[in-house]
Amino acid sequence: MLGVVLAITAACCWSVSAILVRLGLQGGLRASTGTFISAISSLLLLGVLALTINFDDVVNMLPLALLWFGLVGIVNYVMGRQFNYLSISRIGVTKSTPLFASAPLFAMILAVSFLRESVN
Repeated sequence: MLGVVLAITAACCWSVSAILVRLGLQGGLRASTGTFISAISSLLLLGVLALTINFDDVVNMLPLALLWFGLVGIVNYVMGRQFNYLSISRIGVTKSTPLFASAPLFAMILAVSFLRESVN
């Protein structure tokens, strides 16, 4: 049950974030500036949380794991947000968000193609 509550909470957070992005972009902020502000604030907050809550895990992280998570930061937090913010700017929240929600479909296709995972 906790997993369902967490998933719904995450969905609510993502929906509020889309509205806040649209408001910021309507206020004259460029998508690239919004991406930069969002990435820096996320990095600072998550860095403090990771070091506070999971210090041992962070300092003992394998270099390869650090590389993979570094790539996640670039692809997801920087590139993904930039494209998401640009789409919200150009077509609005009501059109962009459902398309953004197709991410699990793309994740499934990539996981089957590159990781040889099976679809259950």
